[in-house]
Amino acid sequence: MNNNAKQHIFCLIMYFNVIFSRYKYLRWHFSTFKRLGLQGPQPSIIAGNLPEIMKKGQLQAMIDWSKQYGRIFGYYEGWTPVIAVADPQILRQILVKDFDNFRSRKPFPLAPRKALGLFLENGHQWKQSRSILTPAFSTGKIKKMFPIIDNMVDHLEENLNVKSAEAKPFDIYSFYQSLTLDVIGRCAFGLQTNAQTDPKDEFLTNIRFLFSGLSKTCILYLVMLIPIFQYFVFALKNLVIIFGMNPVVWLRNQLREIIRIRKEMGKQRSMTDREIVAQSLTFLLAGYETTSAVLSFLTDLLSRNKAVHDRLCAEIDGVIGEGHVDYDNVQKLPYFDMVVNEICRMYPTASLIVTRQAAESRSYNGVYIPAGMAVQANVWALHHDEQLWQNPEEFIPERFSPQYKEKIVRYSFLPFGAGPRSCIGERFALLEIKLTIVRILKNYRFTRPHDSEKPLELVSRGAIVPRDGVQIRVERRCLS
Repeated sequence: MNNNAKQHIFCLIMYFNVIFSRYKYLRWHFSTFKRLGLQGPQPSIIAGNLPEIMKKGQLQAMIDWSKQYGRIFGYYEGWTPVIAVADPQILRQILVKDFDNFRSRKPFPLAPRKALGLFLENGHQWKQSRSILTPAFSTGKIKKMFPIIDNMVDHLEENLNVKSAEAKPFDIYSFYQSLTLDVIGRCAFGLQTNAQTDPKDEFLTNIRFLFSGLSKTCILYLVMLIPIFQYFVFALKNLVIIFGMNPVVWLRNQLREIIRIRKEMGKQRSMTDREIVAQSLTFLLAGYETTSAVLSFLTDLLSRNKAVHDRLCAEIDGVIGEGHVDYDNVQKLPYFDMVVNEICRMYPTASLIVTRQAAESRSYNGVYIPAGMAVQANVWALHHDEQLWQNPEEFIPERFSPQYKEKIVRYSFLPFGAGPRSCIGERFALLEIKLTIVRILKNYRFTRPHDSEKPLELVSRGAIVPRDGVQIRVERRCLS
């Protein structure tokens, strides 16, 4: 046998040895949950459970797995093992009691190396940003933002007046998207946006494109499969390839303008450019898709439930009457609070982003969570658990009435998360939702198109939103 033949044989042996070693590692890696004694969907040896997530969407995949495997199971986002938890007592430990060990969120596949905003930040960076942002959501600051939101709802009412005169169905979800963008543009960015009055407004078209583009691109799944790829995504030239030149350059220019405006306002404590951008992006991520989706789900369910609709209108008439809606009287609508809570239970729009990562290994009620393990608070399953909620698929606001609220199992209702990393903008979002719906119901009713009784189809693009919008009619109320 000559030397060339020996070299070829040696190379083949080495090649097959590498392949076999890789195969053994993958078999070991994708048996993580078997070693932990947890059930879960069978993973592909190359892509984990990503094929099923891509086929069904993450929300539907989680719903199906929850029905099959129960409150606690393991799955793989590509190569990343994740433990899904829908047990209230274990979630209490993870989110609240043992927060110091679960301070970080599950790594987001498309997070830039220097994350911006509370949602993506961890460690000292998150703690610093939280302390900077907390005063922006104080009662005093929210009261000051009330007139801005109220003014934006004026534009919404003008648009609804036109639609009521037309007496035709329309997609109210797109109207709510424009409203929430105008509110964010004014309150967070300090920009004079016109999303509700100009369908071609740059702020509206580019933000919509960026949000929908990210959900449609295969880049997210590619990074889940090949994590190192994330380091190349956030270079400007690569963002341009993914989203196109216009929205990326527009966003970069807008962030520069925000920095300039904020610095000219002369804050008591000067903020760095990074802190200004982080604050603005936090408002955008927390207040655009989530708030517009909740408003849409609320509108849809009111149109399907005449008794709830009538009772809510009666409460608004009794408390506010012919007077103007203000910060104080919008807080004095107990039945409305029950309705909003029930909407947030049935449609927890942020349920897929309540995640944590273990710094050290822990064991709760026989469930072992090793250090570094990602944990998904399975809020959708939690909110639709028949053992926790009677008739969970039915819209019953009274389950949040004072006499029944005491019976709700603690940490079984987590629309905004829980603990120190709960949603910082919860009160701001609820105020915007209440003000908007109260202003509308003072003068209008929601009714359904005759051919649109089927349930809404949902899609997840960070937040859970109606896939095809919400078709609705608005009619002028006959006020005696």
